[in-house]
Amino acid sequence: MRKVEGEAGFTLPEALVAMVLTAAVIFAFYAVFDAGVRGFAAGRDRAEAAQAARLGLARMERKIRAAYPRDKAAGDATLLADFGEERLLVYNDLNGNRRTVDPATGLAEPGEAISYSPGAGGAPLRNGRLLVPSAGDVDGDGRALTFAYLDADGDPVTEGDEGEVALVRARLEVAADGAGEPVELTLRTGVALRNR
Repeated sequence: MRKVEGEAGFTLPEALVAMVLTAAVIFAFYAVFDAGVRGFAAGRDRAEAAQAARLGLARMERKIRAAYPRDKAAGDATLLADFGEERLLVYNDLNGNRRTVDPATGLAEPGEAISYSPGAGGAPLRNGRLLVPSAGDVDGDGRALTFAYLDADGDPVTEGDEGEVALVRARLEVAADGAGEPVELTLRTGVALRNR
């Protein structure tokens, strides 16, 4: 084999070193890109869980604020048909007949009963259906939704006459998986009873 003057090339070791360095740079760029994508996904998951919880809580606020007496026309001003730390039952007068309970049967008129209660694992249910998909127990007490009741002076109402309740406080916990790291939020709201 004859050697041509002026021709130069890479030796095998030089080519291997160049390939290894190129691969290292590509993997470094990939790691930075992957970390950015994971961070974005975690932020997006957190935002989606928070948004779903806010929407569920806002819907709950509207229903509680619009609580209507059981039978206003007949003088029954009961707004909270059942209330406790883990449950709440209110009625909304959707058909405009100034009552939410059929006087003949004593049962709620169709679609006018709104109940909140714990389901499996403490997940909150609205009329037996999941209130918020991402709701879950965050603090370990087995409940994702709790209520507190206050009178007009701001004092707690725990037992007794529902007529004393002027404000309902709701606390909703959200727990979701977010790109490998859990998303945990606690949202709170206070709802004044409009028809009291």
